[in-house]
Amino acid sequence: MNRMSGNTKTVRGIGGGRAAASSRVAIAVVALTMLATVVGALAQEEPVLVDRIVAIVDEEIILQSDLEREAELFRLEQEYAGKDPGELTSEMRREMLDRLIESKLIIAAAKQADMNVDEDAIHESVDQKIQQFVEHFGTMDALKRELLRSGMTLADYRARMNAQLRDQQYMRLVVGKFIRPKVEVLENEVRDYYLENLDEMPSEPDSLTIADILVPVQPSLEVRQGIQTMVAEINDAMGRGEAFTELAKRYSKGPNAARGGLIGTVSPGDLFDENLDRAAFALKPGQISEPVISSRGVHLLKLVAVGEDGRRTLRQIFLPIEVTKEDMDQAKAEIDRARQRVLAGEAFSLVASEMSRDALSSTRGGVLGTFALTDLSSQFQEVLADAEVGQVTEPVLTPAGWYVFLLQDRATGHMFTYEELREDLRQVVEAKEIEAELANYVGGLRERFFIDEKN
Repeated sequence: MNRMSGNTKTVRGIGGGRAAASSRVAIAVVALTMLATVVGALAQEEPVLVDRIVAIVDEEIILQSDLEREAELFRLEQEYAGKDPGELTSEMRREMLDRLIESKLIIAAAKQADMNVDEDAIHESVDQKIQQFVEHFGTMDALKRELLRSGMTLADYRARMNAQLRDQQYMRLVVGKFIRPKVEVLENEVRDYYLENLDEMPSEPDSLTIADILVPVQPSLEVRQGIQTMVAEINDAMGRGEAFTELAKRYSKGPNAARGGLIGTVSPGDLFDENLDRAAFALKPGQISEPVISSRGVHLLKLVAVGEDGRRTLRQIFLPIEVTKEDMDQAKAEIDRARQRVLAGEAFSLVASEMSRDALSSTRGGVLGTFALTDLSSQFQEVLADAEVGQVTEPVLTPAGWYVFLLQDRATGHMFTYEELREDLRQVVEAKEIEAELANYVGGLRERFFIDEKN
């Protein structure tokens, strides 16, 4: 009986298991049927590529999105630095992928050596970088819009920057442990580098103390009066309530006249003339400037709107000031007269005070100050490079007008000696040797770790 009771209990247990199994099978069948229905429906749609693997390094993968974010970060950094990133070439993409692969190899080597990075320091650096971008673009919202234009959210950017800074920390750890101990910079190596690159060694340029006389090329009285008359007509029309856009179409001689004088959206420093820049960023929305004179003509600016990033949308009415050959000849004759007076023995300071139109120097007898030769414009460098102290130069024509210069003093520059550059050169040589040793080390990592680049 006991044996049979035991068997009965066992049979009942088995019977209960079969019922539960049957129930699970039924649920699974329903689930598979639903999955098949979904898959069938999806199969009728075009497949959408969400992302793809471009490379596998050890246990780490590199996605297409990683490469794209690298490209967008490059573009953003270039624009932040005020540079034009241009088009991203296939060679540049190849370099970016190689850098990502090398970073993964470095991380694999660091982890194998039980190295760890400071995550808190990384997060703090990312926060600082984001704050710098906020200050650059004006507001956090402006930064987010700029990131979206690049196909990134703020979270994407933060993740990418975290990854970059983590890679950099791992690189420093690996270099410190495996690379730098192998590099020893000898004195003769530093000296040889100096001698082999003498032409590229920095030098202190000549500094010049100069005075000037400026005679601008002025348009004729008839042209000036015509501009004044036109500005008065425009002001009268605006006083009667005529739209700025219609007046721009009627009066403006700029390339944007047909669009109602629309210049577009600008940031500080975008306009070619600092007077225009100053006037544009002093206006309030809807306000129209007083006539602004630039090297090209007269401008009436209207501020259309101010973006959250501080950039400004502008319209203008542009009236060019046309200069004739007669105007040019008249200015040339005046600068020649000024120069001849000085060569005849009159004091340069007296002639400059009487004839120069340079607002910066005419009240000081023409004295401009002392400048490094290389800080001067290419036109000024050319005329002053070989000038001797006390010499009055030939007239030189610039967009501002005709100049003559008096070279008052010259402090001769010199090439820096080996001793002056020694420590800087040591660092340069060391960096080159570390770079070469690191390249060899990474080459060895390519043999040690699995790499699979996808086509």
